[in-house]
Amino acid sequence: MAKHGDDELGMSAGISRRDLLNGMAVAAGAAALTAVPGGAAHAQAGGHAAASRPRQTGLVGQTDAARSAGHGGTFGGADFGTPKRLREAYDLVVVGGGVSGLAAAHFYRKRFGDDARILVIEALADFGGHQHRNEFSVRGRTLLSNGGMVNLDSPDTWNAPSLELMDDLGIDFAELAEGVDTGLYGGMGLTNGYFFPEEAFGTDTFLRRAPGESTASLVSRLPLSQQARDDIMRIENFSTDVLPGLNDAEKKQALARMTYREYLQNFVGVGDEALVFYQKRPHGLWGAGIEAVPAGDCWGVGYPGFRGLGLSPEPYPGIGRTPAMSLTTTDEELYYFPDGGATVSRLLVSRLIPQVFGGVQTQESIIGASANYALLDHPKSPVRIRLNSMGTSVRHREGASGPVDVTYVNGGRAYQVEAKHVVMACWNAVSSYIVDGLPAEQVEAMRYGVKVPLVYARVAVKDWTAFANAGVSRITPYNHFWDSLGLATPTDQGGYRSAREPKEPIVVSLSKTPNLPGERITREQHKAGRRELLQVTFADFERDIRDLMQRSLGDFGFDAKRDIAAITVNRWSHGYAYEYNSIADPAIFEPLEQQPFQLARGSHGSITIANSDAAAFGYTHAAVDEASRAVAELG
Repeated sequence: MAKHGDDELGMSAGISRRDLLNGMAVAAGAAALTAVPGGAAHAQAGGHAAASRPRQTGLVGQTDAARSAGHGGTFGGADFGTPKRLREAYDLVVVGGGVSGLAAAHFYRKRFGDDARILVIEALADFGGHQHRNEFSVRGRTLLSNGGMVNLDSPDTWNAPSLELMDDLGIDFAELAEGVDTGLYGGMGLTNGYFFPEEAFGTDTFLRRAPGESTASLVSRLPLSQQARDDIMRIENFSTDVLPGLNDAEKKQALARMTYREYLQNFVGVGDEALVFYQKRPHGLWGAGIEAVPAGDCWGVGYPGFRGLGLSPEPYPGIGRTPAMSLTTTDEELYYFPDGGATVSRLLVSRLIPQVFGGVQTQESIIGASANYALLDHPKSPVRIRLNSMGTSVRHREGASGPVDVTYVNGGRAYQVEAKHVVMACWNAVSSYIVDGLPAEQVEAMRYGVKVPLVYARVAVKDWTAFANAGVSRITPYNHFWDSLGLATPTDQGGYRSAREPKEPIVVSLSKTPNLPGERITREQHKAGRRELLQVTFADFERDIRDLMQRSLGDFGFDAKRDIAAITVNRWSHGYAYEYNSIADPAIFEPLEQQPFQLARGSHGSITIANSDAAAFGYTHAAVDEASRAVAELG
């Protein structure tokens, strides 16, 4: 609940809630209009208009319009009329324009030749899926941020197809890591802050962890009871072997079958109040609280409380894939682009349809290149990307062989094209409804996983002097709608330079993974979180953003009405791929070939399945690996 009134928070202030920036290099985009014969003024297939650059502020990502078309076409209830059959036949139609779909198009051309005719249809207003970027212009300065996927993680654990794609795109990991300035904020004396709102803790309390301050000192200042503070320190320092008599493997199996909350309460022996300090810690990795995440997975990513068990640092049967990756990687570098993973998708598009960016781009040049969206779907291009187009039916014309008819909805009307091959690079659940003739057991397996709902809000502020005055670069709020609040990671690539001085404008990032505290089954937490998320309006998001920033930073000079220049809320009601865990998913203990995601990705005639759902692992390299496999399965 907001503590300040709407006028005080600036809810009626004239900030940009619409498009702020028409590309970073407008002139380059204009020049690209003539790169393909016919320019950008052509009418698109079937008469629907050429795509335009999607909005940059307000509610983006999985918008209400996209959700309405998707639900109407997938579950029924919407009449889009008899599909208009277009005179378009393709070697490949890809359903889904995220990184997996774009990678599938790339791998298909490598296998079948650059002359292959490919159509990628994407339900959203932008290509890249979760690899989506936010752009702002504040005081004459261009600001970039990720709108979804954050970074490339642990490439030393990647498989050959993902490394091959990065090489094809010219991505230099060493150069990428060099552009991330991990020491900027610390060098300025900025540390972590903590905000405890009045509604849950009696009075608004802001705490800053001083440089070098011990955990004991910080915990002693928390607005909790002495017992809760003692319990927190017990967790942080716990060094007792609470599973005596068990060997390493047996201990790990015991941890796999209890939640982190159960471990802390039943074995470390702490009370409920102390757990507020840990409740949201798993949100960023799994989108669920400590009552739904296995203790073994929490040990694997380094959470406290396990020191006394003396566990060897190796994965075990039943461990989740994220902690397994954490235990096996030796790479401690951070691989950030200024716009998160959007650079990867933009590089893919620059190779699939070079004229969109005025030619093939490099890792450095793509950052500032402007995309001419009108050229994504040009009829003379061998590869076409059709945005705002929700797939509603994919079926073989004759049994499970021969041409495939692909129907999609664009602008409220249904259209149909023909394909020799189809890669389903959308969510498994969507594919289960729109691919005709799938076996019942495969349909059930495709609907097993539940996407992680999440929100990434990006706030362009005119300066960050309040953060500097407070001595923090990041704030963790407790018992509040938002999970985190922090300054953008300083990342320099190409001609883009992050803010270095507090007087410069910057992007502030907030995240939220809605869920159902107390529910032990992760899939149920995700379902409840999605229901909550879809009831929140942009005005609600904005009010909570302004309220949190005002209450936590107001004493340090922040004025929400004055300082906020623009707000973008990236809503992903169906967010990252569901990752199995040993509490909710007994199949994780079964052989790999018997797990639902393996059955779900089976090919069906000329139709194959990609996307990170096909790996039950919500990372870029998983999505790319699955794209490679899906193309390899095509006859």
